[in-house]
Amino acid sequence: MSIQLKIASDFVCPYCYVLEAMIDQLRPELDVEIEYLPFELTEPPKPQVDTYNDPERRARYAEELEPLCQKVGLNMCLPPNVVPRPYTRLAFQGLYFAREQKLEEAYCHRIFRAYFEEERDIGSLQELVSLAAEAGLDADAFQEALKSGRWEAEEQEAVRHAKQDLKVHVVPTAFLGEHRLGGGAQSVQELKDWLLAHV
Repeated sequence: MSIQLKIASDFVCPYCYVLEAMIDQLRPELDVEIEYLPFELTEPPKPQVDTYNDPERRARYAEELEPLCQKVGLNMCLPPNVVPRPYTRLAFQGLYFAREQKLEEAYCHRIFRAYFEEERDIGSLQELVSLAAEAGLDADAFQEALKSGRWEAEEQEAVRHAKQDLKVHVVPTAFLGEHRLGGGAQSVQELKDWLLAHV
């Protein structure tokens, strides 16, 4: 039985990366397919934020996230030393290119890992082209699609849809049919229970 999960997320949200890791741990037991719903935490031209030099955020991550990361085997930089935190609009436009090539999950995983484990600037077109190639995509075609703005309107409509129509207020928010799980899960077992309760 395939579980079709939609997840509103942002590549600069550490809780979103934790949820992805939890899903990966469930894959030997459950056939889960993810469709990512773009949700830009900071939409241009709003000012970018400096998460690296934010002591309050560091303290919260240490208390809430580090134990979760240990449970799921993630070695994340909390927060990554990328100042300011990147806009993710281009990265999400790349998601549509990857989806067209049936490599959406591989691409998204590569972007998450690049930012949270390797501290790479995922707002940079040059970095995104390199990461897309590492995920198995054609680098030249990927770069051309992003430069041309091919997916710009669709990506911005998707963000509007998530925020206004779906009323997503926290990421990650997972959707399974009519059911939603806001903020992720505190354990792999909790996520498994929620999935099985709603399939």
